[in-house]
Amino acid sequence: MRIRCLIRATKYQLLGISIIVLGLGIAVAAVTLWTCFSDDLIVIHNITIETNRYTRFHDLAVYTGLSSSIFLALLGIICLIGIVKESEYLLSVVLFCFAVLFCGVVQLVYWRPTYEQLVENAVKDVYDFLYDDYLRNISSSSRQDLIAIHSAFRCCGKNSTFSHYSSVENETCFTDSAPEMDCLQAVENRITGLMTTIGALTLLVGIVTVYGMILIAFFCFAGCLTEVWYKKGKYSVASSSEHQS
Repeated sequence: MRIRCLIRATKYQLLGISIIVLGLGIAVAAVTLWTCFSDDLIVIHNITIETNRYTRFHDLAVYTGLSSSIFLALLGIICLIGIVKESEYLLSVVLFCFAVLFCGVVQLVYWRPTYEQLVENAVKDVYDFLYDDYLRNISSSSRQDLIAIHSAFRCCGKNSTFSHYSSVENETCFTDSAPEMDCLQAVENRITGLMTTIGALTLLVGIVTVYGMILIAFFCFAGCLTEVWYKKGKYSVASSSEHQS
């Protein structure tokens, strides 16, 4: 009787886990689309210079995020169907997918600080190139790109609060008052905020993944060792007369 109650409680928890995984898939898709269509990041992405390494990082993040969201959504749906039908095959697939997802989460946690620094440096390199190019050549294309960056990030120049404005700030910034920070600091804050959001989602996915693996392992093995598994959800206690017969 006790094992049957545990299996029933595990089943209900797995139903909740499947819904949470489905919700995480939607959340990852929302963050990915927000990143994809964010005005400030799109401005950097659309700057056509040979040294713009951020374009590759941006496209990789979008494709990875959308793929991960689809994977999570499908995993949640398969888990939900497998629990409702108590299918050994579907639950085995879910357990394998959870294991793959856990490996991906570990890799992302390990590499996230490195990728954060790479992305931040890539965006700063783009701004430094445009800034220096405009100082040397007074290029109209660089001017338009700088104006777009200053408007999107709401910043102005480099170290603008600690030094006098140069020609770059005077001709590409259109603010009535001095900005609170320079553009390099604004870029750093923006990337840090984005990576913090990704880190929080990664941590949540990792916790749900580990807990889901434990529940599915218990549900499968406990079900296989009892008659409950073969009753397909009929958790009724047999009468004493049935036992005597």
